[in-house]
Amino acid sequence: MCAHTAEILASQVNRSVCVVDCNLRRPTLHDQFRVSNHHGLSDALRGEGSIRQYAVQMRRNLWLVSCGAESESANEMLTSDRMRSRLAELANEFDYLLLDVASLKSANHGIVLGQLVDGVVMVLKAHSTRRDSSRDFIQSLQAANVRVLGAVLNQRTFPIPEKIYRRI
Repeated sequence: MCAHTAEILASQVNRSVCVVDCNLRRPTLHDQFRVSNHHGLSDALRGEGSIRQYAVQMRRNLWLVSCGAESESANEMLTSDRMRSRLAELANEFDYLLLDVASLKSANHGIVLGQLVDGVVMVLKAHSTRRDSSRDFIQSLQAANVRVLGAVLNQRTFPIPEKIYRRI
């Protein structure tokens, strides 16, 4: 969802867009963009130099910072002061910044990083995410003063009635 949103945004604006894979335990953005996960965010959090050297240009105004080397200390890395400074650096380098984070069911990174950005968009999985869980997640975000911009229902199916299906 985040990769697709970044691609659409980049096609609609003449400004720089950067998408960052902050899901250090189960990274997927590099697969979405069909690039290697060789050098990315976890490396930037450990290394020196400009954040720009960790970004890969996908097209004219779209950049990707992949997860990079997997790390057992994902929680410590994403909640560190170093992460705050790297996000500030990214915000100075790019006009739009989209962060892909782990599910709120598995980690609180959305809350921690949500406090550092303009807002979050929740992605809810159809037939899986329960309404009560969604409310609890929203309350947790709001309690942490994280602005909830909206929600997207993902993997929704629209079954075709048999009568219509036979006519297709």
